[in-house]
Amino acid sequence: MLARTFTCFFLLFYISAVAGRPTLLNGPMPGVSTMESVVIWTQTDAPAAVHIEYWPKSGNQADAIRSKSYETESENAHVAKVAITEGLVPGERYSYSVFVDGREQKPAFRSEYKENTPIPMEFQVKPRWRFVPSGDDRHSVFDFRIAAGSCNYINEDGYDREGQTPYGGQYQIFESIYEKSPDLMLWLGDNVYYRENDFESRSGMMHRWTHDRAIPELRPLLATAQHFATWDDHDYGPNDIGRSYPLKGIAKETFDLFWANPSSGLPETPGIFTFFSWGDVNVFMLDNRSYLTTATASPEKFGKPKPMLGEAQVDWLIDHLVWAQSQMADDSKSYPARFNLICVGNQVLSESGNLHGYRNFKDEWQYLIDRIVEEGIDGVVFLSGDVHFGEVNQLKYTGGGQPGVPGKAGIEGEVYTLHELTSSSLTAGSWAGSETNPARLDIFDEPDVDRVGQRNFLVMDFKGPLEDRRMEVRYFDSDGKLINRKQGGGPDEITEASIFRAEALRSPR
Repeated sequence: MLARTFTCFFLLFYISAVAGRPTLLNGPMPGVSTMESVVIWTQTDAPAAVHIEYWPKSGNQADAIRSKSYETESENAHVAKVAITEGLVPGERYSYSVFVDGREQKPAFRSEYKENTPIPMEFQVKPRWRFVPSGDDRHSVFDFRIAAGSCNYINEDGYDREGQTPYGGQYQIFESIYEKSPDLMLWLGDNVYYRENDFESRSGMMHRWTHDRAIPELRPLLATAQHFATWDDHDYGPNDIGRSYPLKGIAKETFDLFWANPSSGLPETPGIFTFFSWGDVNVFMLDNRSYLTTATASPEKFGKPKPMLGEAQVDWLIDHLVWAQSQMADDSKSYPARFNLICVGNQVLSESGNLHGYRNFKDEWQYLIDRIVEEGIDGVVFLSGDVHFGEVNQLKYTGGGQPGVPGKAGIEGEVYTLHELTSSSLTAGSWAGSETNPARLDIFDEPDVDRVGQRNFLVMDFKGPLEDRRMEVRYFDSDGKLINRKQGGGPDEITEASIFRAEALRSPR
């Protein structure tokens, strides 16, 4: 009898002790990846030591390499960004496990999706391909896939619009993105929606990110792609606010805490903008909040500029684009890229009249476009969110041969073509979008459809040999159904207008 009592007491004590141990709360989420290192974001539910063990995907966990251990603290929402630096091979995919206080964590699919089975977690080391011969080709360029989306609203009782239909929904969209197996995921702003409870304090902001990262639908995507992000108003502060936000320093600190981007602004130019490359694609993530003038303001009437990005950030972007162009002008250069993706929270090329679009900031917008044209930058494609519908925009700019005169840059008579892909919303409310937009490019076969009026995400496939590189664009709905499907084609066959060839995106010479 005494032995049974002791056994029962021991089991109760053991269960209680295990239940009280720290565990993985959110993540893991691979972020920046270089040829020598990868950063994996994690969040625990209490102070703990976190480390990661990883091994080649084709190998055995028994041969795993162990990372350095990182301590999580309540002051930083129990976040640890684990740096993976040992034994990595460029282009290799690795399986990995997360350990919290020495115990392996096993994030699982939600039971309604895949019967609560463990997620096969993996990350990829940035591939090396330039001046790595492949057959007769000087460079061994590879095919890869980038997913993108914006406007992610996760409902929470006590924080939402009282007495109304929940604004967020169809969270299965993240499982649909996961099923498309993207190499990278670009978050284009409004990645959470701060409520009044949130944007007045650091603790409120950290609560919002912690709460929204915790939905089970998000786990598989977070754990298996490399993630990069920029912001818009709702994951920065109150609706539509810009440089006047008193807590913008805290907003930046919080944003940086919950992402693992390559960098965040410059020492001389604070913000969250950054750059990275993957294969033959350069990616610029811009900051449309830190320097933004309120959209309804009119400082121009008083001889003042009306910035969205700010002079310093625009000049950084142009300088980096010009440098990139100098390295990609021909395939003997160091970085023979084909595409420049420029990610901005607000739309850039749309002519719908939206006050928050970049065109409303006329002088700065014109200067940026003129410089892109005058410098002959190839492969420019803007990516944007914000507007709660999806569309493709196009700008055809006729060169005027008068650099410095607004709208007259470039070679006289030559036509320069820029594009924009807008994807919104992921889970926030959606609508049909503006009917009138002269810049809209119709990529759909249906005669009465020229935009995406439902929750959606975007997938870009970069394919083909370097001399015939192309970007294939696909819009999907929340359930992963292709929206810009070719009529009469296969289930994954897109319209011809959805294929953007690098040669067609080159600037005139």
